[in-house]
Amino acid sequence: MPSTLVPKKTETPRPGSLAYLGLGWLGPKLDQADTPAVDLLVSILGEARSSRLPQALRERLALVNFVSASYQALEAGGIVTVIARLEAGNLARAEAEILNEIRRVREQGVTDAELRRAITRAEAEHAFGSETAEGRARLFGYAETVWRLSEELAYIDRLRSVTRDQIRFAARRYLDPESCGRIAFVPPAR
Repeated sequence: MPSTLVPKKTETPRPGSLAYLGLGWLGPKLDQADTPAVDLLVSILGEARSSRLPQALRERLALVNFVSASYQALEAGGIVTVIARLEAGNLARAEAEILNEIRRVREQGVTDAELRRAITRAEAEHAFGSETAEGRARLFGYAETVWRLSEELAYIDRLRSVTRDQIRFAARRYLDPESCGRIAFVPPAR
């Protein structure tokens, strides 16, 4: 009988005055069909100040000092993470709000405007990252090391073809609130 992967949930004391929360999910590896959708999903969730998580948790609810989402895709696998820096007293509520925002994307999807902003952000990052010889060398070297140069050169076009339904499907497939790993670094109680 195969074993079931049980997500780990831990809390670790740390010096300082702020808590740090990290949530993580397994994501698609670099060359999978879902990779561009997950890339845009993470951008919509938390790669910019105007993204959903910073707007909800930092600007509207004032629960965190900082929150962001990221996606690291490599040849053998990928990981989606959400990290936040906050007052320890806000930890449970902030975690719940992060998971609620993810549930909303899973159930309702994203808007056309969010998708357009995420694609524009990816185009701009790619353009700025490759405008110098050093930037192109880094980009092409990374592509040849981790995947293929042809895939790197076609990636922006792949992002441009992602639909809202594909992003919603990716959220449902990869960001199950019940399957995330969780770690919190918490300052000592005063």
